[in-house]
Amino acid sequence: MEKNKRLLSKKLKNMSGLRGKVIIITGASGGIGEAAARAFDREGARLVLVSRREEKLKGIASELKEALVIPSDLSDEAQAKAMIEKTIAHYGHLDILINNAASIIVVPAGKVSTTDFLKAFMTNLCGPAQATILAIQQMEDQGEGHIINIGSPGFMMGIPFYSPYVCSKAAFSAWTRTIQAEWADSCVKISEYFPGYILTDSNPESRIGEISQDFLMEDKQNFIAKHFTKPQSPEQVAKQLIRLANKPRPLMCSSFQVKLGTFISNFPSFRLIIASQMARTARSKMKLNQHL
Repeated sequence: MEKNKRLLSKKLKNMSGLRGKVIIITGASGGIGEAAARAFDREGARLVLVSRREEKLKGIASELKEALVIPSDLSDEAQAKAMIEKTIAHYGHLDILINNAASIIVVPAGKVSTTDFLKAFMTNLCGPAQATILAIQQMEDQGEGHIINIGSPGFMMGIPFYSPYVCSKAAFSAWTRTIQAEWADSCVKISEYFPGYILTDSNPESRIGEISQDFLMEDKQNFIAKHFTKPQSPEQVAKQLIRLANKPRPLMCSSFQVKLGTFISNFPSFRLIIASQMARTARSKMKLNQHL
């Protein structure tokens, strides 16, 4: 009986751990961000929804209990900082910042431009970094806080045709791990989350014509490549982000496949088997599209 009481008490504590917390979610107008917003709303959090798509954010916010909409382009460092300032002005403090927004550009590595790289780095690194610096200052003043950076294990694999994205995410991961070291003894927790391939309702920005989300995937791929491109839903990721927010840790992977992929990426022969198969699949689809 006593054991059951302890388990019930622990369960109730975990259920209410996010109630009233002020949480910023960037990239909240779709995919992981939207699913996370709905999941944290069910936990009783007070949300700040950030994206360039204001009307979409307003539509999502209208279905939640408490959500502030801040339309922002995070490639603009001034807007990234203003996002934090507006949150503090509205709620008085900030508990969790989830850096989820990302620029995803599809282009052959031999044709990538400096403009493509700059766009990806400004959105995926520079803007979030400036927002994080300001958020951490606020969190240290209040005595606690949590930063959750949505990274990508793709930079370790070398995802073909996604060089602006994976290069900027590699830098973002380096930034995350640097601040984890520098703030290890502070009251602010820094977490990195690695999703795998996530099935969403939006396609990446393409420089090679219209493509679908399964651009790198093919049923005829070998078992290894197919295993590592198995999609997950944003709702699955949102549940994991709830757990990460309740129990911070330095790194969380979305699945066993992602964990295994990060390990295999350290072995060039295995890494190339997977990534080169993706490249062959992409080229075959590009040729098919050219004939349509």
